[in-house]
Amino acid sequence: MDAGRTTFRGIPGPGYEASAMLLTLLVALHLVVYSETRSWLTAAQSVDAMRRWYIADGGVPDALQRVTLSSRALPVAVRLADSHPHLLDASRMRMIFADTVKLDALECRLIYHACESALQGPAKAGGI
Repeated sequence: MDAGRTTFRGIPGPGYEASAMLLTLLVALHLVVYSETRSWLTAAQSVDAMRRWYIADGGVPDALQRVTLSSRALPVAVRLADSHPHLLDASRMRMIFADTVKLDALECRLIYHACESALQGPAKAGGI
């Protein structure tokens, strides 16, 4: 992590990377589900995914932060889907996320950068 980056609350620290990655996974999940079913995850499904990932990786320990990240995931996914329709190609998304996540894939980098912008606040998030 670049020492100049800030956390989700604007404070430098290691929580930023964990927050960005968790938000990226949630946004990717929204996009994969939508590409397959043409419906977004429900709030309950999103909370369940967040709970399961939290059990596996305690990198984002603050409950308020986890709830905030979960609530930001769908709007980021919708903006990405509107501006990058190839993210809704089911076969392409399956290829990236089916067995192992290919983090170097263009789609993953695109999602991650959008999540970074969302974490940095409304001024940056508008450019997604």
